[in-house]
Amino acid sequence: MFPTKQDVHGIKRQEVLREAAAFFNFKGYHATSLTEIATKLGVTKAALYHYFPNKNSLLAACFEQAMDIAFASLERGRRLGENGRGRLVLTISGYVSQLIDELNCCVVLMEEQALEPADRVKLVRQRDRFERGLRALVKEGIEDGSVVPCDPKLAVFVILGAMNWVAKWFKPSGPWKPEQITLALSQIFERALSSTPAAALPRDVGDLPTHQPQAPANPPSLARRLAVSAAASRTPPKQKRRAGGRS
Repeated sequence: MFPTKQDVHGIKRQEVLREAAAFFNFKGYHATSLTEIATKLGVTKAALYHYFPNKNSLLAACFEQAMDIAFASLERGRRLGENGRGRLVLTISGYVSQLIDELNCCVVLMEEQALEPADRVKLVRQRDRFERGLRALVKEGIEDGSVVPCDPKLAVFVILGAMNWVAKWFKPSGPWKPEQITLALSQIFERALSSTPAAALPRDVGDLPTHQPQAPANPPSLARRLAVSAAASRTPPKQKRRAGGRS
């Protein structure tokens, strides 16, 4: 079965978004030109205008995709979590796994001031809704006893700050794999908020599993289950994205 013109258009648009996000994350929005993006993709600058009329519309599209990922992760966490903490950690896991996915890495959340006013207002409105959703999960956890009593607003700000910075330092060609990063961050956040925190954390991220282990005699921990679930939810990458940052 051959792809339709609409399918081809979607694939190409996604490639442009992915490459633009890699440049924006690595060099910054203002230091990146459409010519650089076009050259990396092996197309003319004029070809980019078929999908985006200017660089700002490309940035806005990156933010829009980032928020789509955020809300999809939130819905997944609400659906699969066993309690407030479980729903929160599953949301975090899904978001981080998509944030560092080679096909969907269109998260450039440090460049919002470069947006046009109308796009920035839209982003702030969506981001506030996502933050309220996360705070609600923290409150649920406090009420059901799975989360230690805390200030939900501050807890969410700390979590989002850490998650959104991953795109700046994660390097796909580095020693840490996406599944390991997802699991390690999830364990840190879960331990910080858990009413029954784990006694220790892994000493080396590189020692964490990168695939689903054989069925153990005892049920796996929430952190391990969410890492496996997050990895399964990611689209298999078809080509490598431009490396940026450090790991």
